Amino acid sequence: MSGARILVAGATGLIGEACVQHALAEPRVAEVIRLLRRSTGPAHPKLADRVTGEDLLSGLPTTPVDAVICCLGTTIRNVGGDQGRFIHVDKDLVVGLAQWAKDHGVRTFCVVSAMGADAGSRIFYNRVKGEMEEAVKVLGIPRTVIMQPSILPGPRKEVRIGERIGIGLMNVVAPLLLGSARAYRPMPSVVLGRALVNAALAPEPGVHVLRYDAIRALAGDQG
Repeated sequence: MSGARILVAGATGLIGEACVQHALAEPRVAEVIRLLRRSTGPAHPKLADRVTGEDLLSGLPTTPVDAVICCLGTTIRNVGGDQGRFIHVDKDLVVGLAQWAKDHGVRTFCVVSAMGADAGSRIFYNRVKGEMEEAVKVLGIPRTVIMQPSILPGPRKEVRIGERIGIGLMNVVAPLLLGSARAYRPMPSVVLGRALVNAALAPEPGVHVLRYDAIRALAGDQG
């Protein structure tokens, strides 16, 4: 099989879906493997689904993949305020997937984190994201790409009223965010999805932490 084999976790979410669609249209990608809790969506010649049930990491393939793109994530509201469940999704599953990638010789691991991620933060969300990043970095995967977008507008399946209000306000003030503040501009889901696929296919080794301008540049979008 010529072309890359890419595994996508969190493939049914806003960013994951954008990522999958771009990967399927990308001629450098031979196969896209979606890691899913339940079967969903139409078939595609380049698409292979791994249906796992609730134990997401149990369905990982035994055949080699070239890159893993991790778009796993939830909100504290979606888990009923349960911090333990939030940590399980946004940290434990991500680190478990990265460990699998390391153990199976995967060359590239890309993960969506967030602006403000900081393992030493007093803010719960930022601290969990920061702890996840640190745990992934120390694994020593040859190429690790961490995306730190700000707010993510796009057609979500669930209704997030507070987030919609925040996106509306951010879209108004975004042109005023200049210099280092540009990193807080809203990041379109299609741009982030394209950047993730391009990051998965790029050759440069090492740990790369990317924010607004670097993500848009990688996606080929200078907006």
